[in-house]
Amino acid sequence: DAGSTSNLRKHAILCFGQHIVDSAIAGQGPKNPDGSIFAAFARAGQKPVTVTHRAHTDAEARTRPPNIVNDRGFRTLMTAGRPNLHLPSARTISRDIQASFKKCKDTIDKLLQNHPGQLSFATDAWTSPNHRAFVAWTVHLHQEGTPLCFLLDIIEVPEV
Repeated sequence: DAGSTSNLRKHAILCFGQHIVDSAIAGQGPKNPDGSIFAAFARAGQKPVTVTHRAHTDAEARTRPPNIVNDRGFRTLMTAGRPNLHLPSARTISRDIQASFKKCKDTIDKLLQNHPGQLSFATDAWTSPNHRAFVAWTVHLHQEGTPLCFLLDIIEVPEV
């Protein structure tokens, strides 16, 4: 029944746009087909979503040490569908993390020391589900109209 498709038509117009629906009714295909699944199903004006591959292994649950790349389950998960993917060694990951941390720390240190405005410091304490207590310190500031927040430190409170 051709008259009962009005809801589907309205939905297609909302999702894909009037021009796509009109060209589909006229029997015309896309003007610039690129063959991607995103191009086939994207809504009008929609951009591709960046997906991160979050690991779900036992090794990942143990604070994600750099040697997770040596875990067989992790390697299988990361290379699934991408057999040519090269995972760096644990040593490379550790070195890159330390270098990145040092660079970020130095940048934040300079930003906070040279900031002409007010710095607001905050602290928070909580207990994790495994009954461990933590305390964190943060600093909040406005940089060129943009609110910024940095985690300064987080420690586990030892048992008394």
